[in-house]
Amino acid sequence: MFNLFQVQSLLREAGWGGWLLFDFRGSNPIARRVVGLPEQGVFSRRWAYWIPASGDPAWVVPRLEADPFEPPVPGRVFTYVSWRDWLDRLRSLIGGAGTIAMEYSPQGAIPYVSRVDGGTLDQIRGLGVEVVSSADLVQAVEARWTLAQLEGHRRSAAALMEVKDEAFTLISRTLAEGRVLYEHEVQAFIIEQCAARGMVGAKATVAVNAHSGSPHYFPSPERPTPIRLGDWVLIDLWAKQAEPDAVYADITWVAYAGAQPPRRHQEIFDIVREARDAAIQFVQEGVRVGRPIHGYEVDDVARGVIARAGYGEYFIHRTGHSIGVEGHGNGVNIDNLETQDRRRLIPGIGFSIEPGIYLSEFGVRLEVDMYVGEGEAQVTTLPLQDEIIRLTSS
Repeated sequence: MFNLFQVQSLLREAGWGGWLLFDFRGSNPIARRVVGLPEQGVFSRRWAYWIPASGDPAWVVPRLEADPFEPPVPGRVFTYVSWRDWLDRLRSLIGGAGTIAMEYSPQGAIPYVSRVDGGTLDQIRGLGVEVVSSADLVQAVEARWTLAQLEGHRRSAAALMEVKDEAFTLISRTLAEGRVLYEHEVQAFIIEQCAARGMVGAKATVAVNAHSGSPHYFPSPERPTPIRLGDWVLIDLWAKQAEPDAVYADITWVAYAGAQPPRRHQEIFDIVREARDAAIQFVQEGVRVGRPIHGYEVDDVARGVIARAGYGEYFIHRTGHSIGVEGHGNGVNIDNLETQDRRRLIPGIGFSIEPGIYLSEFGVRLEVDMYVGEGEAQVTTLPLQDEIIRLTSS
């Protein structure tokens, strides 16, 4: 829920003159969520919402769509017809503000926050202000979970753990019966089970052997792949509660369709597990003692474990991503590979920890979710996977 006092306090703390939220036809979903506009959109033309560090906020909206508009958050409504009007309204509001924040990321460092097009940035800078990234504001205002979101996340996490167990049981039972089961059939089973538990947005990856070595592999009935004795199986699944503003839960586990995994698989599993646990411990210890922790630092910890084991080149994605109302949220990512996310882990945010090693024959990823509270960071998807699941007893 939008809190004007909170936003203005953050602006003054940063020494910025204000925050200009801008959108054109859904190009900036962050702006829409901050002010509470519906997903289907209200305006077919560009609009802006100005939040000064002190004083009253204001809307700038197209005149032809102003009559039915009911502002979801406080602010006087200014209208425009022409592009000249648009610039005049903005100039009157932000002129003299000095430094303002927008959904922009220098050098495209954080693409999730880089939502305002270059031409509009040129236009705003032409009004005599300096534009800085709103990334920290976005995290503090939009990415922090409410208590209701945290509770919903916990319910989703518990449900996903049940579904994951049932999926592996299905594979185990099918193998014991000597029947053929395909990746995409297990995927469909997972999605059905999530729906049966009242969750929405469910998706799943079920990847066998070499397919598990491709981090974003998805099974398909057009490419049916059976699961047989002796196969390696990776399952990644995510979903959320069917509630307004619900946030996702997201987990990945691995199993072996036999009684004793090959030594090579066990070796890689152990390295990934160590990397996961090192990252979790780093976050938990830092939060407990009040030390500032940045996303890139946590990535370095997990990546360091894998690199020292000689598999650095096979860890080809960041250690974790922000979790929000979309599977990948707008808060800090655990990343010093794809980007260098220098945002801090602050109370109220959730994110994944999911190191992996991806070889040509198979891959291992162990994904958990974490939540940062006041003085404590928790893993919300317990228990941790500490052993490879054995799908058969012989």
